[in-house]
Amino acid sequence: MHIDLEIHSHIFTLCKPFSCRNRRRIHPKKRPYLTIVCVCLVVFFPIIIWAQTNDPNPKQNGNPEFKTEAENLKKENGIRVTGKKDKRDQEILRTPNSISRLNEQEIQDAGINRTNDIDKQVPNFSIIDSGSRNFTYFNIRGMRSIAFSEPAVGLILDGIPLNDNVALNTELYGLENIEVYRGSQATLFGKNFQGGVVEIKTKKPTNLPEGKITLDFGNYKKQETSVYYNAPIINDKLFFGVAGKTTEREGYLSNVTGFYYPNNRPYELPVEIYKTHPDGRKGRAGRFRLYFTPNEMFEADLQVSAESFDDGSLNLVNYLGAKSEREKALLQGCVAAPTNCSKLYGTYVNRVNGDRKVYWDYEGKSNVTGNTYSLATTTKLPFTNLKTASAIRKMDIDPITADSDFTKIDQNRSIYVEKSTTFLNDIYFESKDKHDPLQFKVGIYASNKITNIDQAREHRVQLYVINDFPGLSAPTREKNLSRLHDRNVSFYTHNSYTFFDKFTITLGARIERQESKLSHTEQAVGVSPFNPIGETLILSDPYSISNRYNYNVSRIIFDYKPIENLMFFVGFSRGYKNAGYSTVVNQPSKASFKPEINDTIEAGIKSEFFKGKFGLKYTQFYTETQDFHVIRAINLSQYVNLNAEMVTIRGYELESFVKPQKDTKLGLSAGYTEGIFNKFQDTVLNRNFNGKWVHFIPKYDIVSYLQYRNDLGIFFRGEFQAVGQMYFAADNTVYSDPYYVLNARIGYETDKLSAYLYMNNINDRYYFTSYIDGTFQAVPGAPKTYGFMLTYKI
Repeated sequence: MHIDLEIHSHIFTLCKPFSCRNRRRIHPKKRPYLTIVCVCLVVFFPIIIWAQTNDPNPKQNGNPEFKTEAENLKKENGIRVTGKKDKRDQEILRTPNSISRLNEQEIQDAGINRTNDIDKQVPNFSIIDSGSRNFTYFNIRGMRSIAFSEPAVGLILDGIPLNDNVALNTELYGLENIEVYRGSQATLFGKNFQGGVVEIKTKKPTNLPEGKITLDFGNYKKQETSVYYNAPIINDKLFFGVAGKTTEREGYLSNVTGFYYPNNRPYELPVEIYKTHPDGRKGRAGRFRLYFTPNEMFEADLQVSAESFDDGSLNLVNYLGAKSEREKALLQGCVAAPTNCSKLYGTYVNRVNGDRKVYWDYEGKSNVTGNTYSLATTTKLPFTNLKTASAIRKMDIDPITADSDFTKIDQNRSIYVEKSTTFLNDIYFESKDKHDPLQFKVGIYASNKITNIDQAREHRVQLYVINDFPGLSAPTREKNLSRLHDRNVSFYTHNSYTFFDKFTITLGARIERQESKLSHTEQAVGVSPFNPIGETLILSDPYSISNRYNYNVSRIIFDYKPIENLMFFVGFSRGYKNAGYSTVVNQPSKASFKPEINDTIEAGIKSEFFKGKFGLKYTQFYTETQDFHVIRAINLSQYVNLNAEMVTIRGYELESFVKPQKDTKLGLSAGYTEGIFNKFQDTVLNRNFNGKWVHFIPKYDIVSYLQYRNDLGIFFRGEFQAVGQMYFAADNTVYSDPYYVLNARIGYETDKLSAYLYMNNINDRYYFTSYIDGTFQAVPGAPKTYGFMLTYKI
């Protein structure tokens, strides 16, 4: 509750900085954002007063259709039912696209608390975790984001595209629903996303005051509190909402001091002297909202959100110390010396619990702060709706620090600082009558993003510094300083026409202009005998690169609906991921990488029968991609993005459920993706990887669950999740083995109060989610966690 009250008070004091007395207290860089918010409030309040005094017939009394979905929720046997089918479920069933949807009740049932919980419920959607929530990459059907490039899979929150990788692993609270679109969405949404879109909608305020408080306590000293509250200020005209979340837990890793660390020899029993848990997580986030509907024709949604996270050290471990690698070493040792096999095996058993141990002299930290100011409007014209979405988004990573040599030797540290500001505007017309055979959407999207990056490696050994940076003393920072300026303007349209309520043709197109510029310099900063304050050496000549790109893509879909709840569709689409620059390379010829272009054909079926007791969705797809983006380490200080000439990706996704009786539901989701390098000459390694599997694509994912909920309030959910092999390197020598985890959740629910006990990864499976190229460091998944959750509905 503290975070909500804090943000609520900030909103009502935003205009104070413009007085002479308070101006000095506000940082100059923050004044433009405060100005924008205050201008919006100043514009709104006179309109609010006018609307209140000039509308004698409130819509709630004069128009019963104005009642919102939240106001019309039914109660069955004292339990408020929020998981019922709504109009949107039927719309998705009749939409020729592969879409997964989770409503508010399903989000709660699956235990989704942050974005990296979503992929566990959606086929062919995986999240590549870099060890910190600062950089998290979404992957749908093998189309994935990587460092330096724009997201291939977008996150859209209440209509605002969050087009940076920093945003993708964030806390979720006050949710209405989540929808995941698979495949290129270039012609449907304002921002181009070639792999897919995760669209999240939060609870919109209505005339019905409502809220929820959730407390979550678990092992690893987990403490989470989330809250939202929505209420009217002026019935039918002005509403407000506040929401927030605080989270904290102890780290999963143990940083140890002792003998025989780090090594991979199972016969050496480690001796631990001291350990800490450096990857603890804590943070807070909040949102304030004003929703304004002065009349039947216009509505405006103003939101201000802020977040701040301190995630400790990077969640990285030695890949060669994994249980699977020790098993291989054990088998090799048994073959070499059979008489010692029992001794080796006994020692191995004693070590299997050491999978999350690291051996660092410096633990590091990871901090993120962000602020987003957005305004969305809808104007209902006679034959169409005009919608706008505008936002200013400021994200700071300041800093990420880590022990880059991953040993107890104080040799190297890495430091990363990024500050970005994004301005975006999306304006479009769309169909007003959903029952009209002609549906259309036509819009213009524009964005302007400025990013400043300081990526450094601190050398702390004097001998190395003297040899490589003459005249400087340790510690010396080798710094790559970059400034990126990216501007995009696009025109897009997505239209369909239905013949005889059965056959529909959908046509879409997008034209985009990208202008981008990179300014870069590399330097060394440290003290010297002649200048104890500090001295700078220019390591490479500063350079600037400017590029312009034009993209033209299209989409065509045919679908046939022989009966109400059955549809067949086939579609052809072209998608793309924008070109960009590698920001930590001192060679201009290697800095630029080309756009990624993919052509996809997909076919599917959607059905639902027996009055909603059985549902089935199945889609197959085949994609050919030109200039596929691949990241490659030149050394520990420099990375570049390469373009693989041709990649083919094929696969399928299946979603099905059955309700054998009203209290019980069985669900199954499965996805399979096969990505192959048809043509890829790695110019850094000077190697050919033709025929290899594309790395960072899980071969399959499966989620099945059994869920029970009765009229007495008893709830149970058991869940099985399996993920296939995923390669971490283009030569396919480094990989994550297939694994499965078991989850369970049991609780008691009433209209106001719900209580749950949960346990995730019951089998305590040790697995990896990502790997850092150029090192032997990998990111492990979460261990066995359990806890108690209490929810109260206000």
